[in-house]
Amino acid sequence: MTRELMSERSSEQKALAARWTIAAEAMEALAGARSIDAIVNVLRAFARRAVGADGIAVILREGDLCHYIAEDSMAPLWAGQRFPACNCVSGWAMRHGQTVVIPDIFNDARVPVDAYERTFVRSMVMVPIGRMEATAAVGAYWSEEGEPSDNEVALLEALARAASTALENGRLFAALESLNDQLDERVRDRTQELEQAQDMVRQFQKMEAMGQLTGHVAHDFNNLLTPIIAGLDLILTPKRTPESIDRHAGMALQAAEAAQILVQRLLTFARRQPLSPTAVDLPDLVAGMQALLASTMGPRVALSVDLPADLPAVRADANQLELAILNIAINSRDAMPDGGTLGISADRRPAPPGLAAGDYVRIAIRDTGFGMTPEVRKSAMEPFFTTKPSGHGLGLSMAHGLTGQLGGTIEIDSKVGGGTTVMLWLPVAQDPARAGSPDEQDAPERRQSGKLLLVDDNALVRASTRDMLADMGYEVVDVDHAELALGMIDAGYRPDIVVTDQVMPGMTGAELAIRLRCDHPDIALLIISGYQGVDLIAPDIVRLSKPFRPSHLQASIAAARAQRA
Repeated sequence: MTRELMSERSSEQKALAARWTIAAEAMEALAGARSIDAIVNVLRAFARRAVGADGIAVILREGDLCHYIAEDSMAPLWAGQRFPACNCVSGWAMRHGQTVVIPDIFNDARVPVDAYERTFVRSMVMVPIGRMEATAAVGAYWSEEGEPSDNEVALLEALARAASTALENGRLFAALESLNDQLDERVRDRTQELEQAQDMVRQFQKMEAMGQLTGHVAHDFNNLLTPIIAGLDLILTPKRTPESIDRHAGMALQAAEAAQILVQRLLTFARRQPLSPTAVDLPDLVAGMQALLASTMGPRVALSVDLPADLPAVRADANQLELAILNIAINSRDAMPDGGTLGISADRRPAPPGLAAGDYVRIAIRDTGFGMTPEVRKSAMEPFFTTKPSGHGLGLSMAHGLTGQLGGTIEIDSKVGGGTTVMLWLPVAQDPARAGSPDEQDAPERRQSGKLLLVDDNALVRASTRDMLADMGYEVVDVDHAELALGMIDAGYRPDIVVTDQVMPGMTGAELAIRLRCDHPDIALLIISGYQGVDLIAPDIVRLSKPFRPSHLQASIAAARAQRA
């Protein structure tokens, strides 16, 4: 390699590192943004430099129009103008929720050429902003034809993801500010309404605090489940030896005892963790748990299931949906101490008020129990509320959180003496459901090879994961913090793949991944997370949630290595 070529490559790497640094600064600024104006100002200040574009524009969706509200560009574009969403590239990106990459604006039918030919724009990338439904977009433009690099697209998508999070946070704070304004007005008018409003604020704060608490508890609990599941899997492999059985059983027992202590400290149940939504065949799911439901209900409760065979698949996390149905069924059983009937049915319906337009499946779980009073029904989905003895809960707050995260909702129809019907609304999946259980779909085990650097601050998780990787055939080096891993690589150690935890003291897994992408782009990356921070990772980095089994880890590593091939 010539000195000139080496110098050019070094300059490119430095430029890429500088862009990721700018992007990191932008994400930090977006984390503190609380309004659409603040989000727009951050994008206008950072996006063009981060991507290396000749211009950027920020667009808001206003009904059937796309409003170009801001730009940072080498020459004027369309700031302040509005265009029909059906004839606008940003409108296409927001409607479809997809990134648009156009190497030549004159060779893409989505481009309104009349609006573009008066500008310098010849190629572009448009990224939607918004998780469940895009309400904004950010576009980057270049004055020359050509396809933007993967890094340029990844940088813009990372900024859009951070803007989506900021937009959702802004809506939450705006709702809270609106509530406080209402409280101030009522203070001047009616003392009784003031007391009610203060109760609402306290409950909101309590729910927020509980969400944060249970989120961190979920992270710790998943860390404990990982060595338990991994140890049991390794004990059951044909290659087990008495020594390995003792070692893995000891790790699993140690983690199980720690988990028992953790569970004893929990007073109630709440949920806040990433989901893995897929297309779920509801009749198959309920059929698979019908025996469990029947045994849980007992002989005094008759179980009736009526699910049409042609029911469309729903977008859901299968494991969490099973848990939600089971929790609701247990509530119904407890409401029928003298016996009764539990019915599960479902049908396809249009969106109810308050949900995004589209088709939904409504799952109705009916019982013939003693029903709820209006006061109980009003409070039934609050995580601190229960009508049961200490240590028990209705479980409806978990179902409420689950449906909300999936873009659905939950409704309760009940009256004293007339039974209760809990209705779960879930969006129809766009992709068909996969046949078979997850275990049946796992790829057959095969030996792997190569150098692998494992980074995790939890000793039990690191030990069990290391054993899984070694059993797959990898040459594993493990360390307990990201700074040490980065120092080893900078000093000359070259793994084929880095597998890192996300939540660690000091440098997080996402921060380590960004540094490696800048300085060592040839190294494959896999990030594992038990709870938080996953949404801040660049979208093209493979992620795996705890707890996981060896087959899941092997498949994720294969996907990560395929990206670098």
